[in-house]
Parts: sequence; C-alpha cells; structure tokens
Amino acid sequence: MPLRFSLREVRAVKPEFNLTRGLLQSKLLPWAPVAVDSSRLYESVRREAPVDGVEVVEWMLFSTSDNAVFTAWEDEYSRAGSRVATGSGDAYIPGVRVEDVRGESVRGRVVAERGYGVVVTPAGDFRVPARGKALIASGDVLAWAAIPYVGFVQWTLTLVRWLELAKVPVRERVRFPASHGLVAPNVFHVPATLSPVRLFRVGLTSSRRQVVVVRGRGTRGSYERVLFTAEVEVPEGESEVVFNVLGVPFVQAFTLEIQPEDGAETVLDYIDTLPP
Repeated sequence: MPLRFSLREVRAVKPEFNLTRGLLQSKLLPWAPVAVDSSRLYESVRREAPVDGVEVVEWMLFSTSDNAVFTAWEDEYSRAGSRVATGSGDAYIPGVRVEDVRGESVRGRVVAERGYGVVVTPAGDFRVPARGKALIASGDVLAWAAIPYVGFVQWTLTLVRWLELAKVPVRERVRFPASHGLVAPNVFHVPATLSPVRLFRVGLTSSRRQVVVVRGRGTRGSYERVLFTAEVEVPEGESEVVFNVLGVPFVQAFTLEIQPEDGAETVLDYIDTLPP
C-alpha cells in the first residue's frame, strides 16, 4: 500500500544554535568532548594518545573518535525508547563485529585497490565505498557502515546495527552521528493510524543550510521497500519541518528515515505526530 509525502512548511525557529545541548557523554570514553562529528574529536584523541608508530597508529585515532561519538549516540537512541549497537576498529586485525554484522577481514590495500570494503550480514554481503558509507536495508537487517580510513595494511570500519527501532514521538535530542564527515541517518518506527493523513513536526538543528532526505521504508521484514522519498531544504540553525504522510484507506506502519548531508552537523530536536 503506497504512501505519499506532502511538505507543508519549513519554518526557521532561530539562527542561533547549540549543537551539543542535551546530548550525552560517551560512557566508553568519558574524557572525550561531546561532539556530533568525530572529526571534531580527532585532535583531542591525538593529544591524548599521540601516534608513535608502535603502540598507537593512525587508524586508532579514527576508530577512537568514532567510538566516542557513536557510543554516546547509542545511549541517546536508547533514551528515545529502543536499541542500536555500534562499533569501530581495524577490520583486518582484530576485525570488527557488531551483533550479527561484521567486516570482511582483508588488508587495507585490497579495499583501496577495488574501491570498497565488504560488510557481511544475515541478509547477504554488501559493499561499502572506501572512504564512504552505505545504508544496509534488507529484510530484517537495518545497518549502516562507514570506512573513514584506508591504509596499506589496516582500514577503519565503523558499523551500526539497529536492533529495535524507537517509536515516534521523540521528545529528547538525538544526534545524527558522523564518522569523519560521513553522516549516519536516524530511523524510527511509525505505528499505523486509522486516519488517511498523519501530520509530522520534526525539529532539526543544523550547522549549515542543507538538503535533508526524508524517506519512508517498510517495517521489519521489508526494510528494503521504499514507500516515499523527499528532499527538504533546511536553514542553518534551529528549524521545524512540517509534513503530511498520506495513505489510502489509512496510513500504515512504516519506518521513518531522516538523512542529513555529509559534512553537515545535525541534531534531531524532536518528532511529534498528529494523530499521536
């Protein structure tokens, strides 16, 4: 049963913004500053553990800064009502695995030469561009991966695996975690309603003007099914995006995916719906 997206308005709330207000500290790396994009932490990590070529090497700085951002996001997503698991490290040795999703253990030069790394999931193998990212949506598997660093031997793989989707409404701030500029989406479960129209109010804080992709997907078992896709331009600062989702004879349950642009630091302030 198809759904239709209808944008009502994008309203600038105020140009001033505080990206990290209300965001959580990483429990794994409590000394790391709060950040939305791990590139903001790279120098802090380098000062804490300078590269010496023996005990500390380059890939560790990438994965440590990613782990600081993404583990804090795990707690924010859990605060919204559900569970996501993340992890970052050298996919060659010792390897990276998050729940039932793992990276292929090959040398970095293999990834560089062919231009992609492989992520193995219960739904099959997926390619992730070297120094790029990919959303993995197939059947029951909803995951995300990024490769921010590729060396001759080692390469950094950052994995996300959604285990249970948080439901709308969302009342606490949740960052869109970025792996050195590669921004991950936030995804939420939208229950069915008996109404043919559902209104959404989505609060966003953005570090710059950007185009955000809003997508409706199938629910567990059919995540690969795309029900609608829309591009929405939002201003720098705090804004509210108001849109309708229409369905006949009613708006079925679906997965709401919100994807900011790479390089833009973005925080979800809230999602409200009517009917609730």
